[in-house]
Amino acid sequence: MSQRALRGLRQALCQWRPGRRAEKAMRERLPVVVCGLEYAHYRLLTHFACSTRYKALAVIDDYPWHHGTQVEGIRVYYPSEVPSLVERHGVAAVVYCDADDLAVFAEETRERLATWGVPCVRLSPDDEDIDAVLTSRLTH
Repeated sequence: MSQRALRGLRQALCQWRPGRRAEKAMRERLPVVVCGLEYAHYRLLTHFACSTRYKALAVIDDYPWHHGTQVEGIRVYYPSEVPSLVERHGVAAVVYCDADDLAVFAEETRERLATWGVPCVRLSPDDEDIDAVLTSRLTH
């Protein structure tokens, strides 16, 4: 299947209106934080917009000119704000694309995430089923 056909299929699925039971399940999606603001991260955000299992709660970037802006309807936060987001929203994971993405976190923030049991999970926007990959990594 071509990339264009896959994009069209993804858009059609995103526009599909679920029934009541599916709608309730979608409201209860697990929040994740996306660490990074490059094209690969944008692709993850578009995936999470259509996901029935996870939702992107926040995007993390340390550039001051990005702070408070929105990407695909998701607010951009500073790395130092992640502990507060985890406490307030019960974040299931911090997802990233490249190992360098996590360099924005201070050691204290990494320790707090570890203490709370919030894993940092590497995902690729090229993974065929990001929901299944993330679920697999969260349960192991």
